[in-house]
Amino acid sequence: MTGAPVGRLHDPAGDQPWIVRRRLLFAGLSVLAVVVFGTCGFWLIGGGHWRVTDCLYFVLITVTSVGYAEVLPIGEFPGGRLFTMVLLVSGMGVSFYFLSALTAFIVEGDLRAVLWRRRMQRKMDGLEKHYIVCGAGETGRSVVEELLHDDHPVVVIELVPENLDRLARRVGTRFVAIQGDATEDALLRQCGIERAQGVVATLHSDADNMFVAVTARQLAPAVRIVCRAIDERADRKLLLAGANAVVSPNAIGGKRMAHELLRPSVVGFMDFVVQRSQRSLTVEECLLPTASAWNGQSLADARIRDVANVLVLAVQGEDGRDYTLPPPHLVLRGGMRLIVLGDPSSITALKDHLSRETDAAR
Repeated sequence: MTGAPVGRLHDPAGDQPWIVRRRLLFAGLSVLAVVVFGTCGFWLIGGGHWRVTDCLYFVLITVTSVGYAEVLPIGEFPGGRLFTMVLLVSGMGVSFYFLSALTAFIVEGDLRAVLWRRRMQRKMDGLEKHYIVCGAGETGRSVVEELLHDDHPVVVIELVPENLDRLARRVGTRFVAIQGDATEDALLRQCGIERAQGVVATLHSDADNMFVAVTARQLAPAVRIVCRAIDERADRKLLLAGANAVVSPNAIGGKRMAHELLRPSVVGFMDFVVQRSQRSLTVEECLLPTASAWNGQSLADARIRDVANVLVLAVQGEDGRDYTLPPPHLVLRGGMRLIVLGDPSSITALKDHLSRETDAAR
């Protein structure tokens, strides 16, 4: 594996200090304008008899206040010295402004980078239950966009800085960006993998994703790991390497295209449920706490819809058994996960209800 052994924090907007750059550009153009104006002025005062290079030289030694000697006999021409005095005052002012802008560009840029990296490092050191996304390609960008929409803290590891910049243009700079090789142990530790909620490996090869899965599982045995599989034959190997789940975008895309041909209405409904831009419904999972009043009650007696207007699509038991379209007599137990369909406000109401029950039991 190649790449930096330890990644460095990357500021996706760090190469765009627009205010300082605009000031520096304006100052540079001002200096150029003064030089051109002075050269043309001396050439006109001399009636076109002085060489342009001599006029330019005299402007430069005047503006920079070096003043070796009057290489042009300006005193012999009307208005020559008056024009020189005006050029001297304006030229020095513009020169000082250019130097100050150049200094600000260097100092402010370096200082900004240092302060930004310190702030991001403190932010990353304080992260808990965050998500680490390895790879900022097309798949990784979609993962980050989804996580940020739900306000989850995200750390993105990418070896190519242009991909991080592209991600920032798409989702903003609400994530912590680290430039480096995600297969390195030290880099995953730097991202606080011991405190992370999950790791997503979306690198460009199954071998790299497998390496991330092995490393992440060794460093954080309890973390949930989801890997991208380019070759469907790599699914089993990735699971053996430590991944909890494997997703093959190619296989999913192919099935989606077939469903678009055969069942367009079903696909349209599913898009309505999952697409952020237009959805009014969502599917979520909610953990049923042991202290819940629903513990030991049947699904019908729990009357969940009195608390939140949601539809229970499935129930996952602690033993891993799934109850799809659960019957009304199914007995609820603490530790079960309810897969529910409803609008975002109803989902929030259900989660708040379960959270209050958990807090009351403490």
